[in-house]
Amino acid sequence: MKAKNYNQVLRARGYKARELSDYSGYCVYEKTHTFTKMVCYVKKDTHGKGQEMTFTAYNTLRTPQNMEEFKSAEFDRSYLVKEAEAIHKAFEELKSMKAPKHLYCFC
Repeated sequence: MKAKNYNQVLRARGYKARELSDYSGYCVYEKTHTFTKMVCYVKKDTHGKGQEMTFTAYNTLRTPQNMEEFKSAEFDRSYLVKEAEAIHKAFEELKSMKAPKHLYCFC
């Protein structure tokens, strides 16, 4: 996939926009799996450029009832953490590039 900004990277990985700001402020994206909800916060400067990206993991209301579900929940969380690290790496690469910028990721 050819991404030009962090919005395209997040949407390609299944994150949905919850709150967007045009210029300074925070954009909030979220992705919900069976047991874990990941929320991504992107801080934007006064020009509308993304400056910082942070992820927060929340447990959903569903809790594992047996050992198989517990293993599945732990795998789910570890997968989402690895995915968040890859997204953050792509964000930092896009931020450091000069124009015209695009990045091939998540093929």
